[in-house]
Amino acid sequence: MSANGYLTNALTRHQIFLQRFGGSLVKESLPMLRQMAKEIRAALLSQDLTDFQTARLIALQIDIAAITSKAATDMQAAITPSLTEFAAYEAQFTTKLLQGAVTVELAGVSTVALGDAVARLPMTLISGQTTINTTMAGMFDTFASGVSREVMTAVQAGITAGQTTSQITADVMSMVNTRTRQQAETVVRTAANAAGSAARDAAYKANADVLEGEEWVSVLDSSTRIEHAALDGNVYAIGEGPQTPLGYNCRCIRVPVVDDRFAALREGATRASYEGPISAETNYAKFLRDQPDSFQLEFFDGDTTRYELYKSGQVPLERFADDSGRIYTIKELIAREGITLQ
Repeated sequence: MSANGYLTNALTRHQIFLQRFGGSLVKESLPMLRQMAKEIRAALLSQDLTDFQTARLIALQIDIAAITSKAATDMQAAITPSLTEFAAYEAQFTTKLLQGAVTVELAGVSTVALGDAVARLPMTLISGQTTINTTMAGMFDTFASGVSREVMTAVQAGITAGQTTSQITADVMSMVNTRTRQQAETVVRTAANAAGSAARDAAYKANADVLEGEEWVSVLDSSTRIEHAALDGNVYAIGEGPQTPLGYNCRCIRVPVVDDRFAALREGATRASYEGPISAETNYAKFLRDQPDSFQLEFFDGDTTRYELYKSGQVPLERFADDSGRIYTIKELIAREGITLQ
């Protein structure tokens, strides 16, 4: 097995561990989420929501914003020690793994500096055409403000519909216990992915002299988003180009590409897919071409226009997104590719 195939196999399998770690952090966050739900319910029931008054709604909005902000802050504080400990482990794991693929002694990573890096980690999260530049703290702040906004939207909708305070509260709590909890889980899992990414980045930079770059590796299944699949197989200079996580719940990973002069292992390799091990030379574009039509349409989320552009060969997979991973709109694709839709 080649050095790069060995690293790809090991790191993609290791992502399973990372997902389990993210799940453990979600459990650590549950007490804060339950407390937030309890306080939101109390705040709503303390008001007569049927008696519409602007001043009263503004006061309620301030209360809800304070509750969600505190919950997000407490969640981040609760998982930060685990994230820092995990990042230190991940840096050591990555260095040890890389050591098995090269012929020279590697440099270690300062766990103190790594802990600071995780806390200040900048992130670029992309969803379709939307790009958000944020940090770990900013991600939790966005979660808090989003929950506050959705609660007040539900309250105002209930008032408009003539619901009682109890009915409005029941609707809000149903949302908080389902959608809001799912959003919190997404944020926490993304934080775990970001901590792992920061750790691997530190290990790669500390040993950049034995590496040629980093290869983007996406998960080979139908849940992978277009903007992530389009980057699969791309090789970037150490620390440059789009970084993981590239979006909420991103499962992609950047794998080090060993300089041939220092490679300890050679010959063919495999990579994981939902079908089982396949050639490491297979990127997502080739993988998708070999899948049935039903899989391909599911990959494009049922978007028949994009599917037909891909199926007809007018737009290869790698051209559905730009170099940063932002997916092009249909209008942009038509202009870039010189396409006329029938």
